[in-house]
Amino acid sequence: MTMTTDTAATVVDLRSHPAWRAAQRRARERDEAMRRHPSYQSRTDVPHLRSV
Repeated sequence: MTMTTDTAATVVDLRSHPAWRAAQRRARERDEAMRRHPSYQSRTDVPHLRSV
């Protein structure tokens, strides 16, 4: 059994949609703000080696 469909579908790249771009911008700004926040920075610091 062979089925064929003739459709004139158009594929839209959602990365060009203004709502998607705004969401990506907000996510990037949130990540940058988190990296600047002191409580986040204290969790990402590399533990210092103690000299004995």
